[in-house]
Amino acid sequence: MMGSSCYNGIGVVNKRGQNMSLFDEIMKDLSRAEDLEQLSILLEEYYIEAENDQVIFNEMINVAAYYANRGYRDVQIDILKALYEINVSAKIIYLIAEAYYLYAQYEEAYQWIKKVDDNLRYKNSLLESKILIELGDFNQAKSLLEKLIANYNLKAEPYVVLAELFYDRQFYEQAKTYYQAAYEYFPEKIDARAVRMKLVELESIKEVIDIQKIESLMLTEDLPIEEANEYYILAIAYFKAQIIDKAIEASIKAIQADRDLVDARLLLMELYETVSQNNELKKTIDQLAIMLPPFHEAIMDIAEIANRHNYFTDDLLEKLIDFYDYVDNVEDQYRIMSYLVNYQLSINKPENALHYLKTLAYAFEDEMSLTHLFAKTYEALNMLDRAEVFYNKALELGVGDSSLVIDAVKFYMNQERYEKAYLITEDFNNSAYQTQELVNLNNELKEILWDKD
Repeated sequence: MMGSSCYNGIGVVNKRGQNMSLFDEIMKDLSRAEDLEQLSILLEEYYIEAENDQVIFNEMINVAAYYANRGYRDVQIDILKALYEINVSAKIIYLIAEAYYLYAQYEEAYQWIKKVDDNLRYKNSLLESKILIELGDFNQAKSLLEKLIANYNLKAEPYVVLAELFYDRQFYEQAKTYYQAAYEYFPEKIDARAVRMKLVELESIKEVIDIQKIESLMLTEDLPIEEANEYYILAIAYFKAQIIDKAIEASIKAIQADRDLVDARLLLMELYETVSQNNELKKTIDQLAIMLPPFHEAIMDIAEIANRHNYFTDDLLEKLIDFYDYVDNVEDQYRIMSYLVNYQLSINKPENALHYLKTLAYAFEDEMSLTHLFAKTYEALNMLDRAEVFYNKALELGVGDSSLVIDAVKFYMNQERYEKAYLITEDFNNSAYQTQELVNLNNELKEILWDKD
């Protein structure tokens, strides 16, 4: 049913009693329809009138647009097709093709736009090129847009559409050429800010960034920075150019312009870590942990940095646990588990670590992958027999993170079981677990055993 909210109250006489326009009269009449079937019956009456009345015909085009603007694209298309049966005109064909294009029905849109005899007209060719892009016909769309630029070189949109076509196919130099032309020659006819951001982005992906070029685009009185995304993309450019102080400044301005711009806060977090501004880094982690909704994909990025600095707030821990069930791969689940367990062990709360292991292990088909984490936790709880069982199982299976062998060696060294510790260092010599620390422990154990002999 088409509820009264779609129709009622449309086209009534205004409060001052002024006469209604023809459009208002039609809409008032159509507002009597309670569903699509009744609307179709009422529209039929106007189609009959439109056959002999050009004014009614033209007004029905506006009625079609009215329904399209309210989300009833199918009603718009039905009205336009009825008008097409009355008068086969290029305008109606174009409007039907455009409606199908905006309705994301590109095959139908292409069939209709090809009905236009004079297909070299600007609007028709531009729409056809857009439809071809959606249909994946890159070469034909490119050819049509190049003809448009040659024949209508004072029209701005073909430059931008062709630039976007090249950009989407990662032909960045060609994209830059057409974005630049649109930006320089038609700044008042295009979304200059959007095109400028594309130009800055294209400059930023180069191996050697021309920061002066980027500043000449962004720091201009003709088009001053106003939007958060503009500050953000400038901050990225400064970061890539390793001008960290300006990157931080631009990130802060982006956040001031839009406090909900998560990407700018994530960038600022990374920048603070780069320059070891740990207090500011922790404040940013605090803010992100509070503001991010549950299951936000950035949770893992924040946790990775938090883990490097052993700084987890209660909010971040809570959202990590929520995110644990959301991720769809064991690798990320193991990362979350290791963050949770290692943090609790670092603050001397092994009982919390064991709680996480026992309550969240259900996600793993084979709990043996958690043996390293169990081993460290039981060691911290001074349950050494259990810890040894899990260390041996982890070493046997080769599961756990890169610190597995080091942790196992230190476990036996702490119990003064040096022979066992030494054998582990030898077993994992020249393996993927070998690090300089393991080499140093091997040498240390050799000296200990030598002295004992």
